[in-house]
Amino acid sequence: MLRLVPLIMVFLICGNRLHAAPKRLAIPPLQPSYIEKDPRANKIIVVKNLALQKTFGAELAWFMQGLRPINAVNGDGVLRIRPPRGKRIVVPVKFRTFAIGPKLVNEYATAKGVLKITQHLGKASEYQWIPLPPALSQNLNGRQAEQSFAGSDYWMSDLGLEFLRWPNQKIIKRELRRGELCSVLVSEPAVPGGYSKIVSWVDEGTYGIVHADAYDAKGKLLKIFAPKSFKRIQGQWQLKEMEMRNEQADSRTSIIFELKKAAPKK
Repeated sequence: MLRLVPLIMVFLICGNRLHAAPKRLAIPPLQPSYIEKDPRANKIIVVKNLALQKTFGAELAWFMQGLRPINAVNGDGVLRIRPPRGKRIVVPVKFRTFAIGPKLVNEYATAKGVLKITQHLGKASEYQWIPLPPALSQNLNGRQAEQSFAGSDYWMSDLGLEFLRWPNQKIIKRELRRGELCSVLVSEPAVPGGYSKIVSWVDEGTYGIVHADAYDAKGKLLKIFAPKSFKRIQGQWQLKEMEMRNEQADSRTSIIFELKKAAPKK
C-alpha cells in the first residue's frame, strides 16, 4: 500500500524527516496519545463522545502545528491555474521552508513578490506579502490572509494551514482513505469568515493531509484539496502534484513540484 510522505505546514516535504517541537512547548514527544495507543488499527472507529472529539481534535491540531523539518526545504514548482473562463495560466514559484528554533518559516516566491509565513506555537501566524519595489510590504493576520495567492485557488491562509489554529477542533471518526487509516478532523473558526469549517483526513502514519473539504460562511462546499500524484525518489514517495478545486467558481489550481534526487555527499 502506498505510504504518503508527510506534508508539512505547506502540505509538502522533500525528502526530509519531521520532528516535533521541543518538549518545553508542551507538544507530545511522539504522536497524539489516541493514535499512539492504536497505531495500526484497521477498522473504522466513530468517536461519539463530544468531549473526546474535542480532546482528540485539539491534541492532533496542536501536534501538527509543532511539526518541523529537520533540514531546510528548497525547491521549484509551478502553479497551473484553470480559471472559469479564458486561457490557463502558469505561474513559476520557488518555495523555501525552514525552522528557526521553535518558529517555522515558509516562503513562496513568484515574479511579483514573496509570500512569507512565520508560525509560532501558541501564537498567531504572521503573513507578509513582499511585492517588488517600489510597492510596500503588507503584514496580514489569518483572516486577512483569506485571499488568493498569485491569482490561484489557494488562499494565503491555505498555504499556512491556518485552520489548525482555529479554536474549535474535533475528531469525529477514524477511517480508511486512499488506503491509509486517517483521523477525520473538523476545524471551525470562532466566527465564520471565508470558511465556516474545514474537514480534513489526516494520515495517522505520516500526519499528511490526504483530502480536505472547505465550506463557505453559509455551510456550502466551497473548495476541495487533494494530493494528485507522487514520485518515488531514493526509495521515498514524495508529493509531485496537489490540487485545489473551487466547486462554486468552477476553477482549479494545481501546484506541481520539481522533484530532484539529492546530490551525493562528497
